[in-house]
Amino acid sequence: MRVFKDIYLVGGGAYGYSHSSDCNIYIIDGGSDAALIDTGGGLGIEKIIGNVAQDGINPNRIRVAFNTHCHFDHIGGNRKAKELTGCKIASHESVAKSIENLDELTLANMALQRGIKMEPTSVEKRLKDNDKIQVGTYSLEVVHTPGHTPGSICLFTQIDGKRVLFSGDTVSARGRLGYINGPGFKLEEWKNSLKRLLGLNIDAMFPGHGTFLVSGAKDHIKLYSDKMNAPWTNIVTAIG
Repeated sequence: MRVFKDIYLVGGGAYGYSHSSDCNIYIIDGGSDAALIDTGGGLGIEKIIGNVAQDGINPNRIRVAFNTHCHFDHIGGNRKAKELTGCKIASHESVAKSIENLDELTLANMALQRGIKMEPTSVEKRLKDNDKIQVGTYSLEVVHTPGHTPGSICLFTQIDGKRVLFSGDTVSARGRLGYINGPGFKLEEWKNSLKRLLGLNIDAMFPGHGTFLVSGAKDHIKLYSDKMNAPWTNIVTAIG
């Protein structure tokens, strides 16, 4: 489903668009190459790749699948995605081994409780802050945004003069706060990451959960930041 120029929503349990365990999954089509943003929990990957094809994108053009962070609902489809498309897996260097070993940072035990047994696979691209990955006509810049997890990243690009962010679980629309106190969580780092994102003056934002935004994203990032900088009791109340 096309949601922005050359950006498609190809999976998402909240939308009934793939398995209920899946985060939002996007593809950016750069012409000669394409890239997946996250791979979901794993049980919906065939549906996700089918959605890619239905949108008129040859899955064989997917060169890389980015993991915005290491939680199971974002990495569970890594192995099958590689098998179906031949793509490489990319994550921040600090959590690449966690993804490969499916350690506690990935919430693998939580996945098992939901009937998901993940299969390990290698991470071929270990990303650093400010790395630029070319996806056809688009350059995606890695923005390391620790806090939710140590290796959380966002991906920044520009499309037709609009400043676009794939934000993973670092920030979402309408100040929607999700899973907070997981393994590797560090509140002060998260606050600093949001401050950095505010400086990017983002127009359009495509988060790992909740609705996406085609304009006015900076205001939503500010609202999220304000909530994260509220007294902790207020944050807990907001989650409920």
